[in-house]
Amino acid sequence: LTNARTRKPFPGVAAFYRALHANRNPIFYVSKSPWNLYAPLIEYLEIQGLPLGPLLLRDFGWRAEKEHKEKAIEDILRTYPKLKFVLLGDSGEKDPEIYAGVVRRHPARIRAIYIRSVNPKRTSEIEKLATEVAKTGCQLVLAPEAEPAATHAAAEGLIQASELRKVRAEKVLERGASKPAV
Repeated sequence: LTNARTRKPFPGVAAFYRALHANRNPIFYVSKSPWNLYAPLIEYLEIQGLPLGPLLLRDFGWRAEKEHKEKAIEDILRTYPKLKFVLLGDSGEKDPEIYAGVVRRHPARIRAIYIRSVNPKRTSEIEKLATEVAKTGCQLVLAPEAEPAATHAAAEGLIQASELRKVRAEKVLERGASKPAV
């Protein structure tokens, strides 16, 4: 709900998303944000240099679908049966659990799961989930920022090494820009 120009993604995220989007890989944004935030979210994506893609938002109100994210991901998998996916989320709420369930049901369809660690209290439970997910052949990577996830993606062939350098460079540039002048 803040200004799309002043709210920034975490350092390196935009470059990581662009790297994943390279070679015409589609990006789908599934969010629990309500539809009335569609226009500000599109503005945010454009201003922050994030790749555009369909936004799957939830209906607003008390009747909002409880399992919106899971259903939206299942719908995407059904709509694009030949595509494999990378799932990105954070540890703030239930992304790790939702994504682990998706992998259990579709182990051959999910290449990797990247979870940004925003809630240190959840680290041990997410590490347990990562062990469970690994049994499917997929990897759940819990990372404090975009660069470790991008490093893993480069090692797995999901992004080019040159794109990893761009993630690192953008992270350094964004961190430098956010430091106050002395």
